[in-house]
Amino acid sequence: MRQLDKEAIMSSKLIGLIYVVLCFVLVGSSYPIAQQAMEEVPTWTFTSITFAIGFLFLLPITIKSEKTNWFKISLKDWGIVAILSLLGAVLYTVFLLYGLPSTSATTASVITSAAPAFVVVISTLFFREKLTFSVALSVILAIVSVVVISLPSGGNSGNTTALGLIFLLLSTLSNALNIVLAGKLQCSLKPMSMAAGVCLTGLVFSIPMTISELQNYSISSLTGNNIAIMIYYGVFVWAVPYMFFFKGVTKISSASAGICVSVVPVASMITAALFYDQSVTSVGLFATAIIILSIILSEVDITKFFKKRQPSTSSL
Repeated sequence: MRQLDKEAIMSSKLIGLIYVVLCFVLVGSSYPIAQQAMEEVPTWTFTSITFAIGFLFLLPITIKSEKTNWFKISLKDWGIVAILSLLGAVLYTVFLLYGLPSTSATTASVITSAAPAFVVVISTLFFREKLTFSVALSVILAIVSVVVISLPSGGNSGNTTALGLIFLLLSTLSNALNIVLAGKLQCSLKPMSMAAGVCLTGLVFSIPMTISELQNYSISSLTGNNIAIMIYYGVFVWAVPYMFFFKGVTKISSASAGICVSVVPVASMITAALFYDQSVTSVGLFATAIIILSIILSEVDITKFFKKRQPSTSSL
């Protein structure tokens, strides 16, 4: 019976890992696709429209599949959804957008890749999650591999200001808090309804910045290509990834969820290579292999493996 329980737990963790990895794969693959549209459409206008699309996509599914009554959701659940939306979507984006222009590419890649370390520190210090050797090793591997895959190839990487550095640190901290709290806060909503709620509250939070942008931008100037990309972004960057995230994040440790963030640059690299004729370097492939190893190590205690391999003293 105990063996069956262990197998069930491992199976649940594996499913959780797959869901969270799929979430960040979709997010990473969107970067090359959405880049052009985000250059042509103001940031918060783009964000608000895609949030609205994500919510409208999920709304009928939540009503039919999860039987969610949107008029009877408790204030507690709305509060949890709003916190996760504010941290994982709004503040993360705001700080990132304000930090990147005044930070060198090298510094930005190092700081943003530190999300797994932020997650481990928060979950260990404030939520008493056990820090094992495997988790510590997987965090180090994830950070090093993401730094390697993200570093600019050119010699001129730009200048870094103190304010830009602070904004990027706050962006990474917001993302880490979102990952940790998503696995800790008890919400009665099911995953698709959680995802829809994040899209809706994200839209509400984004409206003030959007109104400011629309004073100098007309919605009528959107092209058919812009609209198509925004539909894709709303469905496959907000709606579906958040659904996968909430399906998986409660089944695995916060550290494992944080390490899964490291697949974002890998997915971006592969998408750019497949659809935009960008080359994949041997360094990129090596870093990808290390990232996969780090994700596996995050849920496997390798110290137990070595203990099993050691001969017992009683047999000597």
